[in-house]
Amino acid sequence: DDGDAASARAPMSSRRGTSKGEEKALASKLFGNLGEAPLVANDDGADDGLFGKTPAASGGETERIHDDAGDDAPAAGVWEDPDDAKSTVNVARLARLRKLRTDEAETDLDGARYVARIRKQHRRLHQRTGWADIETSNAAKGAKGSKDPSALSHLLREGGAMVEEDGGLADSGRALPQGTLEATRVRDANAAEPSDAVLRSVAFHANGALFLTAGLDKTVRLFDIDGTNNPKVQGVFFEDLPIHKACFANGGAAVVAAGRRDYFYVYDLARGAVERVAPLVGRPEKSLESFAQSPDVGHHKNDPMLAFLGADGHVPLVSLKSRTCVGAVKMNGSARSAAFAADGVHLLTAGGDSTTYVWDLRNQKRCVEKIVDDGALTVTALAASPSGAHVAFGSESGVVNVYDTRGFRTFGSNLSSVPGDGNGNLPDPKPGGYRRETRPTPLRALMNLTTSADALTFNGDGQMLAMSSRLKRDALRLVHLPSCTVFSNWPSSKTPLHYVWCTAFSPTGGYLAVGNARGKALLYRIHAYGTGGKDE
Repeated sequence: DDGDAASARAPMSSRRGTSKGEEKALASKLFGNLGEAPLVANDDGADDGLFGKTPAASGGETERIHDDAGDDAPAAGVWEDPDDAKSTVNVARLARLRKLRTDEAETDLDGARYVARIRKQHRRLHQRTGWADIETSNAAKGAKGSKDPSALSHLLREGGAMVEEDGGLADSGRALPQGTLEATRVRDANAAEPSDAVLRSVAFHANGALFLTAGLDKTVRLFDIDGTNNPKVQGVFFEDLPIHKACFANGGAAVVAAGRRDYFYVYDLARGAVERVAPLVGRPEKSLESFAQSPDVGHHKNDPMLAFLGADGHVPLVSLKSRTCVGAVKMNGSARSAAFAADGVHLLTAGGDSTTYVWDLRNQKRCVEKIVDDGALTVTALAASPSGAHVAFGSESGVVNVYDTRGFRTFGSNLSSVPGDGNGNLPDPKPGGYRRETRPTPLRALMNLTTSADALTFNGDGQMLAMSSRLKRDALRLVHLPSCTVFSNWPSSKTPLHYVWCTAFSPTGGYLAVGNARGKALLYRIHAYGTGGKDE
């Protein structure tokens, strides 16, 4: 009996002796290897061949799955379901799978090709995934350990790298194809906390990561835009100010919020301080609800300026550096819209008639040019391209005229030909100037809107224009420049835009945000442009 017991215990002892090796093999099969080091290794760092070859050991070659279009899928896992090869998926039957097709006639995909298409679609939508890369270098570990714990401070300090690493059209200088536009809706920018009222303003920070929403619920909300979760970073409530317009200012270091009050607020992002500013002492303006912001060029980098639309054609100019009114211009009729030219020196204002006034801000009492908008009775919206090539005028009838700035006499698209130091600092104007009236012919009169054009927005490289009207449901169109043609496929009749109140492009053009009357900031991925992620 003792011999039988010993023989029975022998296999048990043997199993215990080999349990360590079995654990290694099982762990390897379940979890694979992390980076260049195995998950479980001997004391000397060797894996005894239990885990196969790492990418470094095999010369970096890994097995990949290819689909018809030649797009590589990520490295295959250590375990594969044999049933995948036998599976067939009908991608034409369900609407949500039709985007995976490369041809409209394509219906069935085998398992491997279906997985490859799914992975390809995921990479196109979610490109900012650098945080998932395993960093093994000491330098990377040191940098990671030195980050500020504050989410907002981290975004402001390091978010600019996303714009610099962009690999889309904005970075390469390629031309945007006309005709059709590939766009996909992603998670709403403010899904973490929608507004309780109409969204009056949406804006992207210059670093491309921080996003702003503001509306009549008196709250400015900031979000971190990654296209997947878009978490809320911060919110600021202004008890006495239903916000009609808000934007990033001072190089993105502050937020300006204004409404139907004779004052506005400046919120310092770094210090978290709110300042109430009442700059128009002695002026009759009771509402500062609408304004235009100067671009960050020339002396405006250190002293940004706001041009408020006041009463009776007055346009007060306020310095954000001194928080005071530094001047004003006066046009005939009412002032309904304003925009700074790309050079930062000229200000365009328009209103109750079809005339747009061009002001040289170095001599604020002088209107250097009067532009008569072709066929318009009232100009309701103005926008100047960041590239300086085009200007768009929207009218009360819904017609949007797009002009080439080379047809104007006082400023144009070729900024390098303008005398100055090359940084937007132009020489002082000659005295004795006079008003020059021009009647340029628009490149194209866009008649896709049937109600008043309320919002015009150019993207960062000036190759796309968003025009919208808040008076009609789903009234948004995207225009290709310089062809001045409307993209035919997007937005479609099934795109759930609702009543559009404001629009904004990300700095690289990879995202389009649409603020609507439901308090939602719809977010769309524009595939022709990069989002600023690493995997373009």
